[in-house]
Amino acid sequence: MLKHTSERINISPISKHHQWFLLLLGFVLLLLSSILNTFLWADFKIQMMFVMFICFTVTLIGCMKLSEPSISYQLTRNNMSHFHRYGNWKIAWAEVIRVGEVNTRINGQYTQLPYLGIKLKTLDNIAANISPRLASKLLHEQQELLILAVKNREISLDNGLINFEPFQLNNRIFKGPIAAWLHRAEQLSIIYGYHLFLSENSFDRELMSFLSLLKNCKTYAK
Repeated sequence: MLKHTSERINISPISKHHQWFLLLLGFVLLLLSSILNTFLWADFKIQMMFVMFICFTVTLIGCMKLSEPSISYQLTRNNMSHFHRYGNWKIAWAEVIRVGEVNTRINGQYTQLPYLGIKLKTLDNIAANISPRLASKLLHEQQELLILAVKNREISLDNGLINFEPFQLNNRIFKGPIAAWLHRAEQLSIIYGYHLFLSENSFDRELMSFLSLLKNCKTYAK
């Protein structure tokens, strides 16, 4: 565990695994399909177009994985930081009320979702530091949680829409994507009990193992 303020634990996302393999595979498949096109294009245009589409898709996935940060989370004695392709956020352990599993009802049974949740005492600090690009991206990444809530009739379809009205925190007013994300964070907090949602594919270990690590960091925070 973290014993000194200078120590760090870096977490690499599992989604970044096999990035070079996919990229190389995509280029090889593109090369092979180009050679095959020379001989087969006249007779199998539709089939070869489909093959080329698959090749481009594999290559694109590899490029997207390559562009992702090599570190998804950094844990220190005092703080937790999240690094995303579209920006980052940072919270102090002192701001965290609790971390835990995210559960909901699916077909009448409680089901664990592939997320960990973080409940904050206040959204002031993260609202002041999150970028509009990241806030906008998080709105789309959290759409699955809203869809589940609508299906479970925890909110109406109208309440599941993005709310771009200004959001006031103490004496500061936020607008645009940040305001919309703050409205969404408060809404998800009522539904699931958490403000922040960490996707399982951004961990380098099992969900419960990462949860245990976060709880230990919070417990032993300075």
